[in-house]
Formats: sequence, C-alpha cells, structure tokens
Amino acid sequence: MNRRKSSQKSFEGDWEENLEDMPDKGEKEDKDQKIKRTLLSRFDLLNRFKHWYLGGISFFRSLFRVHAAKQTILLILGALSVCFIMAAFYTNAGEFVVKVDRKMARDGFFLSEIPNFDERLITLHAVALEDATNISIYDIEEDVMDVDGVHHTSDCFAYTFYAKNLTGKTVDYRYTLFIRHQTRGIEEAAWIMLFHNGKQEIFAKMNENGYPETQYSDYEFPFREYARYPEKQQTTISQRNPGHITQEVIDRQGFDRLDGIYQLNTVPFASDRTICTGLREEFEHDGMDKFTVVIWLEGEDPECIDKIIGGELECAMSFTYK
Repeated sequence: MNRRKSSQKSFEGDWEENLEDMPDKGEKEDKDQKIKRTLLSRFDLLNRFKHWYLGGISFFRSLFRVHAAKQTILLILGALSVCFIMAAFYTNAGEFVVKVDRKMARDGFFLSEIPNFDERLITLHAVALEDATNISIYDIEEDVMDVDGVHHTSDCFAYTFYAKNLTGKTVDYRYTLFIRHQTRGIEEAAWIMLFHNGKQEIFAKMNENGYPETQYSDYEFPFREYARYPEKQQTTISQRNPGHITQEVIDRQGFDRLDGIYQLNTVPFASDRTICTGLREEFEHDGMDKFTVVIWLEGEDPECIDKIIGGELECAMSFTYK
C-alpha cells in the first residue's frame, strides 16, 4: 500500500512538473498573434509605401498631363492667332480690298457692307469676278449703287460699302483707289465708275494718243444724273467740232453725221498704279459715307482686244487722314 501511495505521489509530482513545463495555451496564442501582427505590420508598411509610390507617380503624371495640356492649348491658341492674322492680311487673287489706316482705326474710323454697322471693321474683302468678258456701260444695272455689299453681274464687278466716323471729332480724310496687280495689259481696257455719296466719276487709262478715253453714241449715256461733273462727263460733238473721234470709230459706229453725237469723257488714271484719290473734308462725328465701285471691260475701248484675254486685275482702296 505504501508503495502504491509512493507511486501515486511520484506520478502526481511528475504530472505537476510536466504541467509546469507545458506552455500556457493563452501565452501561445498571444505569441502567435504578436507574430501575425508583426507580419501584418510589415505587409501594411509595404502597401503604404507602394500606395505612396504609386500616388507620387500618379501625381507627377498628372502634373505632366496638365503641363502637356497647357502646352497643347497654347499651341492651338497660337495657331489660331496666326490663322487670324493671315486671314486679316491675306487676299485671294482678283479680290478687291478696302483698308483703313491704322491710326484712323485706333481713333474710331470703321467700314461696313451694311449701313447699320452691326460689324465695325477696318478691312473689307470683296470676292473676285471671274471669267468676265467685255460689255458696254449701257449694260450696267441702273440700280448698281443701291445694292449693298457684293452684287456682281456675270461681266461687271460691283461692290457697295460704307465708312463711318466714330472718332468723336470732325475729321478730313483721303481715299485712294489703286491697282494692286494686273496682267496682260488688262488695265488698258478696264473702266472704273466710283460713286461717293451718290455722285459718280468714270475713270480709264489714257489712250495711246495721250488723250482721255471717250465713247460715242446717238443716245445719252446712263448715270449722267449722278455725275459729279455732268457737263464735263457728257458733251456733244459736231462736224465743226469733232473732238478726237477717229474715222475708225465713225465707220464702226456707222455715223453718217457728227452733229448731235454724244461723247462720254472719262477721267484719266492719276498714274500707272493710282486710279484716283479724293479728299473728304469736314466729316463729322457719327457721319457715314457711302461708296460703290463698279469695274468692267469696256467693249468700245480700242485696247479691249484679244491680247488681254486671261488677264487679271486686282484693285484696292485705302483710307488715311488728310
């Protein structure tokens, strides 16, 4: 019996010792959790670093995108500005251009194709008339100065525009109608009628004999009622005073007498390039002037011959202070 107790005591002692040697379950779980937390913390730091890294890259990419976008916008705006400037100064072949002097434009002198001046411009462009053939002054529309803007017919260039003084003061200005470009001597046969506030003058280049170009007819010439100098623009000739009419013209027109024949007298070009100049005085503030330019190839002009076929004529008009 004593041996059993001793054995039992010894077993119990060993069991207690073993229990003491065995790790506590709670402690083990704590250690496991600490290890897991340590791993998770390291993994979380890696994630955060990755997040920061990718965020930084994304931020810098965004900056580059913004910078590139700004550069693109600036390039587009620059291109549009260049196109606008080119459009302002570039003209097509045969185009009629009207321009205001820079100082006048700054002061408030404007142009428009319509009298209400919805658009206040400093440059106007009238499209070219293409494939025109020769006509007579009798073929020009009677209401040619009553239509605004471009109103060409098949063989006649016609353009009406307006000038307005919004400078706040009364000014004097000068206008100049001139030839920008011509080919094949077409300007020799071109006649230009310029209306200014309802009064017209007809211009043509001096003929080869050194006299103003003229035209003859049994009937009165049109637009005389609008002539600035009607007595000078239309006269009559006679047998005693035939003027400068040639036998060629007499034969071509079939005149059997000269008494009472009407003669249309043009004003010679001011120079090879300048058609005419005019001075407008006392142009009051808020005043408006009207211009109509009519250009055609006059069939009765001796220089209207086959050699000018295919020729081009570009004219322009400028406005400056006196």
